[in-house]
Amino acid sequence: MAAFPALTPNDRSLSYGDYPQGTYEAISGSNVRFRYGSDRVEQRLSLSYRFLTEAEMQLLLDHYEGQQGSLISFELSANVWAGYTVVPVAAVDYEWRYVDTFQVETTAPARYNATIELVTVPI
Repeated sequence: MAAFPALTPNDRSLSYGDYPQGTYEAISGSNVRFRYGSDRVEQRLSLSYRFLTEAEMQLLLDHYEGQQGSLISFELSANVWAGYTVVPVAAVDYEWRYVDTFQVETTAPARYNATIELVTVPI
């Protein structure tokens, strides 16, 4: 398993997801919820990189190819969480995978912007 490239994003957005659950609705209209696991699911992380060099962009593309798109999960590098004193999503509980292909934009000669969407995989 290849760790995500050690590039610090310019912007991050994290959605904490929810616990897996089922809902039973009674005839009266009230409902009861049953939790099916102890790990949150569908935590999403959006990473934005601006003005990447061609070599940095190639690191992201190579990683995406190495993980076969969204097929193989991976660990995040510490650089992704740069600025946090406590990482909000523990690496001992979760790995990550790509949600879909990521967006790449050419902004200047040999400079790129990229937006990447990741989702957790409980381990």
